[in-house]
Amino acid sequence: MGKNKTTKGIILGVIKKKPVYLVALILMVISVVVFSLLPPQILKIIIDDYLLGTSTGLAKIGVIYLITFLLIGVFDFIKGFMLTIAGQKIIKEIRFAMKEKMGKIKATYFTHNGTGQVSSIFINDVDNINTLFTDGVISMAIDLFKIIGIIISIWFFNYKLGIFALCLIPIVALITSIFRKKMFHSQTRNLLEVGKVNNHIGETIRNMIMIKTFNKEAYMEGRYKEYLEDNYKTMDRVNFYDSCFSPVIQMMTAISIATVFYFASEGDNYLGISIGMVAAATNLITNLFAPIDSLGMELSSIQKGLSGVESVDDFLAAEEDVFKDQLATEELNHLGKGEMVFKDVHFSYDDGPEILKGLNLVINPGEKISFVGRTGAGKSTLFKLMVGLLVPTKGEITYNGIPVWRILNSEKRRLFGYVEQNFSFVKASVLEQITLFDEDISYSQVESVLDFVGLLEYCKGLDNGLLTEADEKLFSEGQKQLLAIARALVTNPPILFLDEVTANLDAVTEDKVVKVLKEAGEGKTILSIAHRTSTIYSSDKVIEVKDGMFYNII
Repeated sequence: MGKNKTTKGIILGVIKKKPVYLVALILMVISVVVFSLLPPQILKIIIDDYLLGTSTGLAKIGVIYLITFLLIGVFDFIKGFMLTIAGQKIIKEIRFAMKEKMGKIKATYFTHNGTGQVSSIFINDVDNINTLFTDGVISMAIDLFKIIGIIISIWFFNYKLGIFALCLIPIVALITSIFRKKMFHSQTRNLLEVGKVNNHIGETIRNMIMIKTFNKEAYMEGRYKEYLEDNYKTMDRVNFYDSCFSPVIQMMTAISIATVFYFASEGDNYLGISIGMVAAATNLITNLFAPIDSLGMELSSIQKGLSGVESVDDFLAAEEDVFKDQLATEELNHLGKGEMVFKDVHFSYDDGPEILKGLNLVINPGEKISFVGRTGAGKSTLFKLMVGLLVPTKGEITYNGIPVWRILNSEKRRLFGYVEQNFSFVKASVLEQITLFDEDISYSQVESVLDFVGLLEYCKGLDNGLLTEADEKLFSEGQKQLLAIARALVTNPPILFLDEVTANLDAVTEDKVVKVLKEAGEGKTILSIAHRTSTIYSSDKVIEVKDGMFYNII
């Protein structure tokens, strides 16, 4: 198993690919900082030498003064443009890495993290990382350099002013530190609450029919209000600290300027500075607090970004599926239709209680077995183990002597056909509902399997035939289940898994689906989960799953 990627590693990787770009960005940052320090210096000269002095050429120095602002704007624009481009490159690589991770991550991860929470990581947290660069770290670095440059400039004017400016820094640092900690905690909490809100929305949409059937609208609405209230409270704290920071800094700016004015006029100019220097110092102090004020917004962006980095790194560090052998299709196929064997199989989720305990079973080629038992007995977990989505905590399940969890997922579709209770549509054509974008499955194979389940004529009668954009409204519940069977059969796998496939069907439609399944099962191993006897498809064995063990093998 390779080393997990991190956001830091991804960022460094992007930088290494474009080192010249980084150098250019640094030059733009330096240019912005340097040129932003020139206006106060020129202002002092204008007042002392041209307005109060005898020097001529005020127009020329005024033009220079304006040009410095123009150059600051140009350099700032280029810096912003380069940051946006760099940020997009980094975000693209992060999303690529997360998508790659999604294919490797263990199935149990999604039992602890809902759809909304995972979506929030992919969307909100990654977007927050983007702001870390465009509105955060670089902008903060520029402002910090400006602060250092301003203090040097003030010291150059008058060492007493320099000492005064230095004394302000610890006070500002303390205030900034307090707000940083408060903001970070609030931002982290807010991201968690946003994930809960998103997860609840997805859960409500997926289960809307059940909610309406059992009159649970008020209950779901109540839960949604609770999540929104928690989200509102955390966001309110974020906004409170964000809004308080700027007024505090502005108040300190006013007090500092008033102090300079006082000492410049008290006792025959205690500071010993000219009027031009007073104006320049006022400008510099204002500029000193302006970047400090900006630090509040940048700090908020950085805290959001760091919270996003933490969430994305946790996702990228999530436990992956165990190593899978690079087994070629031929290596599996030459063994023919093989047996599936349970050898002292135990399973538990994480550190929880054992769900399955010491299971032993031999499933011969072509055998028909139905697994029955109460809800929660472990039947669906059993199927996930049999197709290798989960790994036994002890013992093993083999197909033709090969542990199923070590078989590549890309090979499993040739071995196992899985039909669930509900058909999951993808945003694609009817054809691609069956192929699932597998280029090895031909158009004629899809036609053949649709004909077998009795849907070919109907699908060809759609607006664009098999190329029609699929929609749930185009198919009845029975037709959806037939599509699910077609999807499972299209690769002609030797083993079919049927997970209570007729649970949502009426009696007439159920009979039709059962008939198709019986025909499809000729010569194949059929393993089914059943809750009622009508869904036991001429089984050779009926096994009850109870207390994590097999009973009543008939």
